Amino acid sequence: MDNLQGENKNTQNISPEEEHFLKLIQKRWSPRSFSDEKIPIESIQQIFEAGKTIMSSFNEQPWRIIFAFKDDPHYSKLFDCLGEFNQNWVRTAPCLGVVVARKHFTKKDKINRHRFYDSGAFMAAATLRATSMGLFAHQMAGFTPQKVVDHFDLPDEFEPITMFVIGKPTDPDQLPEDLRKQETKKSDRKELDEFLYQGWEVPYRKA
Repeated sequence: MDNLQGENKNTQNISPEEEHFLKLIQKRWSPRSFSDEKIPIESIQQIFEAGKTIMSSFNEQPWRIIFAFKDDPHYSKLFDCLGEFNQNWVRTAPCLGVVVARKHFTKKDKINRHRFYDSGAFMAAATLRATSMGLFAHQMAGFTPQKVVDHFDLPDEFEPITMFVIGKPTDPDQLPEDLRKQETKKSDRKELDEFLYQGWEVPYRKA
């Protein structure tokens, strides 16, 4: 949590709510080794109830979720949309979903170029809610969008953005060897000066 509080830390000014939020951010990650334990539908609903509170351009809320537990008849359609690499580890997770977004604003005849940004914000909020419940979400770009369109007869107005699983992490030993190594490797993060600018590539703090 220290890294999240920045270089000039004053932990006495951190409220319990802020501390809880910072711990959630630090705890969040994207495992591939999932238990097949089924998640109650009530928990899934709570996760996406949190997501819907997020901001969106003109309050369009362009996201739509197609979701399935393993025993749902349409699960196989979602699974078929994944690339082979993701299929290798997703099969142990208890549920699978895809986020699709509306292309145009409903209030005006104009492309909503913020739809990806807004849908990503929705999933970020949902992911943090899942983390607060002891669950983890892993989102995936490795899928075939056209298969989602074809399998679910999506209208032209909607496009697939990302797929995801939600579940409880388990022992990485169930993964193939190459994935086990990735599961235990900490992801690098860029330093603040690498993306916080006051001009192009002029770090804000060193200006």
